[in-house]
Amino acid sequence: MGPRHISRRRVVKRAASALALAALPRQFISSSASAAEALEEKSIEIAAVRDPQLGAQIAIANQYGYFKDEGLDATVHWNQSGADVITEMAGGSQYIGTHGVFGAVVFGGQDLPIKIITALADIAGTQGFVLSPGVKLANPRELEGKKLAFTEGNSQVLILAKMAKMFNIDTTKITMVNMNPAEGVVAASKSDVQGLLGWQPNLYRLTQLGGTLYATGTTLYVSGRPEPLPMSDQLQYNHSVLMAAKSWIDGKPNTLRAVLRAVRTATALLASDRPKALAAMQQQLRIDPDALTVMADANKYAMDITDAVAASLKFQSDWALEIKRIPKPVTPEEVFAPQLLREIDPHLVTWTPRT
Repeated sequence: MGPRHISRRRVVKRAASALALAALPRQFISSSASAAEALEEKSIEIAAVRDPQLGAQIAIANQYGYFKDEGLDATVHWNQSGADVITEMAGGSQYIGTHGVFGAVVFGGQDLPIKIITALADIAGTQGFVLSPGVKLANPRELEGKKLAFTEGNSQVLILAKMAKMFNIDTTKITMVNMNPAEGVVAASKSDVQGLLGWQPNLYRLTQLGGTLYATGTTLYVSGRPEPLPMSDQLQYNHSVLMAAKSWIDGKPNTLRAVLRAVRTATALLASDRPKALAAMQQQLRIDPDALTVMADANKYAMDITDAVAASLKFQSDWALEIKRIPKPVTPEEVFAPQLLREIDPHLVTWTPRT
């Protein structure tokens, strides 16, 4: 068979089509790409947490129609804590959800088929320790004899544990009082306790009531000025992630790829137009603008599945094992499912499993 001859008119028509596609806004190209894939499920539900650590990209995508651009009819179920998401996903009522890597540790420790499909943010800087109003310490060892509020089952207590090693603090001389975050803020503001171990926005709320930020997962403030810690000596390692049931990863990959594309568009907006991103987050998350800005700035938003995410998982797994929350260590190989993200953008997956 001889060479196929193509008319000049057809060549011109194809060139014009290519130019028209190149001129389209990115979201329309993405929408065309998703339309080429048959979505196994167009109507989806996402269990998310109403805070900038675990819900930023979902809030933005929901507010600006990025899920719709991908052909999805998404319903977001907003929760007040990650514990609610764990309950929903473990019970099988939700198949997609946001959490910190601790959620994946819990699922992995129980051999539940729920996996991390993308990272959302490095949230270590949003976890921390605030002294109550009027509490002044000449040395961190003066924490001995004090009462501190914390929320049982959350890893901010590791910040105190690592500070104890750094400053030779005897933690057996510190009284830990278990209460929910809102109660902790109130108790600290009334000096019923001398400090709060928690996460944003609770840390911000206590500082607005006169409390003093003493440490975050990434920075010490014990001297009265910020002292950023090197990566190897952080007080906490933590990432927020998007998880999905393995049945969906295996059986509904086109749907999850569409979700990931919407999340990618939201993540890009956080980098390119922070005011627009914050406007969406304020609407969806219902957080005061000033607090929201502080909280969002403490996060490092990125979808990459990297060795840093693996390090956060190990950090949380070691702690969960120590407090007997899980019966065995959990490894990245068990809970990472990066193949769909790699198909969306291979540059977003730099972690490699150990053989």
